Amino acid sequence: MSSSKVAPAAEENNSGGSSSSRGPVSETLRLSRLQKSEYHLDVGGVDDGSSSDESNNLQSLEDIHFKRGEKETIKKVLKETEVIALKRSNEGFNEINFTTGVLNCFLIVYIVGAYPQHLWLLYFIESFYMIPRKFYTMWYAKPLNQALYYLDFCWCMNFLAILFLAMLLSSESSNAIGDETRAVVFKAALGVATGVLLSANIALPFVACVFHDVNTMTGLFIHLMPPMVIFTFLWDSDDIVSAWPNIFHFSYINDIRYFDGLSGVAGCATMLYFMWWVLYTSFMLLIGVPLPRKYNSNGQELNPKWDTVFHSTMRQGVCIPIGKVFRGRSKAESLKLMEENNFDTIDFFIYMVAHAISALGAIYTIGYACFLNKWFHLCMMGASVALAVIRGGKRYTYYTTKMYSRTLRKNFAELIDNDNGNQAGNYTRLS
Repeated sequence: MSSSKVAPAAEENNSGGSSSSRGPVSETLRLSRLQKSEYHLDVGGVDDGSSSDESNNLQSLEDIHFKRGEKETIKKVLKETEVIALKRSNEGFNEINFTTGVLNCFLIVYIVGAYPQHLWLLYFIESFYMIPRKFYTMWYAKPLNQALYYLDFCWCMNFLAILFLAMLLSSESSNAIGDETRAVVFKAALGVATGVLLSANIALPFVACVFHDVNTMTGLFIHLMPPMVIFTFLWDSDDIVSAWPNIFHFSYINDIRYFDGLSGVAGCATMLYFMWWVLYTSFMLLIGVPLPRKYNSNGQELNPKWDTVFHSTMRQGVCIPIGKVFRGRSKAESLKLMEENNFDTIDFFIYMVAHAISALGAIYTIGYACFLNKWFHLCMMGASVALAVIRGGKRYTYYTTKMYSRTLRKNFAELIDNDNGNQAGNYTRLS
């Protein structure tokens, strides 16, 4: 019954002989094959040999074109997947780096619990590997060199801490550094580490525990290790002096006051902060602000080479609220500035004022609370570690579940959109 209805329809369509009849013929043949498969019918096998031949030819052509298109698509998918895997591998995503990162975390936890008097030495030694290793990556970063990131406050404070520890080690036998100098440096370090750096662990989303990634672990290292070292200095000072009597004295520690004018912890930390603030602001206004711009004021395309923390932070979305609240810019205008790195000195000044308010606020609140209470200090470090682990966990979840699909969808967005716009009859096995 069904074959007698379908075959004449194919005959009638073929009788036209024009190229435009190919579409209906193909559709009819497709329906015939579906009916044959469903009802186990022999469509056109006896009644019309020419229709059967054309059907077979069309089927062969369809299979050839389909297989070619499918093959090319699979090749593209495999190529993009390999590119993603190679990028992760170049970033250090391998078992050796992962194992080293995990074991180092265990080592730090063990030293903190069993030998807190030696934690400062571990910080000092590891800094000579982690900081240069990250600098190497930043120097060769693409598309912009990130070496100027080391001018940011947190990095500069770590450099000063490492330098002072080196001076203490070099003057171990001569006691060239007097107690007054030691006290001033200790108070400044106490306010900065427990205030600014400890708060940055909580506020900055990129401070994460990603074991295989030396760059990310170094970011965690410079923000979390100084507050931990200061914790041992503040609450285990007797053990440190007993273990290292020629390096640390701490005879002044019981006389320290947090709020005591410029000679207190808050005063010393504030002076240190503004010394950096003036130098960094001067550099950025004179040199740094225009460095990453893609176009000059005349619209001429530039070839930028250097990036800064200010520009990176603005590109991450800070430009949008600054533009909306302080500059009266639309979101579209802010997005264009983010794309072109075209921020002006007013944007930079607003950023630096906000930076100062945040830093000083942390010194005068969280730093003071850590100075007063050992358990609050410990809880803040615990919260910082927990947040870093959670962020790292999210990163690994992304790597294992979403990274490949999102990248493939991004790279094949045009193909996916075209496929979604086609009729239901135009489909492939991958759709």
